[in-house]
Amino acid sequence: MIKHSTDGLLFFEGGREFRIVAYDVSRTGALVHSDGLGLLPIHFYITFDNFLTVGRCRLAWRYRDDIGVVFERWLDIQRRITLDQIP
Repeated sequence: MIKHSTDGLLFFEGGREFRIVAYDVSRTGALVHSDGLGLLPIHFYITFDNFLTVGRCRLAWRYRDDIGVVFERWLDIQRRITLDQIP
């Protein structure tokens, strides 16, 4: 588990993206803060490494601009691109 904060990007269908700061990141969940979230769908995506890996997330709880997320699965985008390029 990562105890310090880490920057990331939260995004979902419709092209909306939000800069986030995540705390207590583990393989299964995190505490996330982002200013001005507004409406948020129950399912969305988060990346911490510029889209090398992307986590499919489910909203666990929310209080204003703080949310708890559950990572449902991790997508290895770089590996997927490499595999798609093999003839």
